[in-house]
Amino acid sequence: MIYDVIIVGAGPAGVSAALYATSRGLNTLIIEQCENAGGTLKKVSNITHYTGFKTGESGENFSKMLDYQILKCGANFVNDTVVSTDLTEEIKTVMCKNGSYGAKAVIIAAGTTQNTPEVKVDDIVYRKHFHNHASKDGKSYDNIIVIGGSDGAAKEALYLSKIANHVDLVVIEDDLVAVPEFSNPIKQSKDITLHVHSVVSEVKGDSNIESVIIRDIKTDKETIISKENMGLFYYMGSKPNSEIFEGIDTENGYIITDNNMKTNISGVYAIGDIIVKQIRQISTSVSDGAIAAIEVKKYLSE
Repeated sequence: MIYDVIIVGAGPAGVSAALYATSRGLNTLIIEQCENAGGTLKKVSNITHYTGFKTGESGENFSKMLDYQILKCGANFVNDTVVSTDLTEEIKTVMCKNGSYGAKAVIIAAGTTQNTPEVKVDDIVYRKHFHNHASKDGKSYDNIIVIGGSDGAAKEALYLSKIANHVDLVVIEDDLVAVPEFSNPIKQSKDITLHVHSVVSEVKGDSNIESVIIRDIKTDKETIISKENMGLFYYMGSKPNSEIFEGIDTENGYIITDNNMKTNISGVYAIGDIIVKQIRQISTSVSDGAIAAIEVKKYLSE
């Protein structure tokens, strides 16, 4: 079957595009490597700053709502991993591990992958005790190290401080770069210790975390944290998942689009966190998706 449009990725951008595409009568296929929609938002402890959405709702519940919208709108959904693409022909081809799919247009909403910390650590300890899903894994620990100073890291540190005895937040910058809504409560909290211009240089232990060495990058002074039942959570930015989209113009890995979400290839659009943009939020991703789907309809009607 040749679809009108294939959407690669089922985060907020991809689901928004699917809603607008199906509403315009387009035969739509969503390809998502996870079983459910939501993308990286599934791991967020709570959703904030999204208009019309209750603050404090978990990322997991938000993802369930996206699943419901996909089901209701009538888009086709395939759980598979894209391995390569051929986007330059009139009929675009998306090759996955378990099959290939063709469409007249493609919307790339493949998002980003979180960066992982470069820390001297035993492999077993890394696999068991390094996480970036606070709401799922946070309750397993009494004492927690969080790496990162952005909004996401600060928000998760606040969440974790409510379920753990203590949180140590390690920020490589000279100060938190999070918005005041998150940074101010952290600085006032007795349950969070902030380590600025610092990095986690080593984690010791061969099964569990026995100690964490935090190094001040300005003074080289080391702080050793050794507490019971420790876990480490990291939120250190991300990199775009753009490597498999051959022929697409990028800048530092992010896909270049115009204001209508068009890439340099006719019939190919990109949306959400994977594109070059100043602000990466749920609201901007949803907007991207709406624009792209409307533009696809125009493209197919020409």
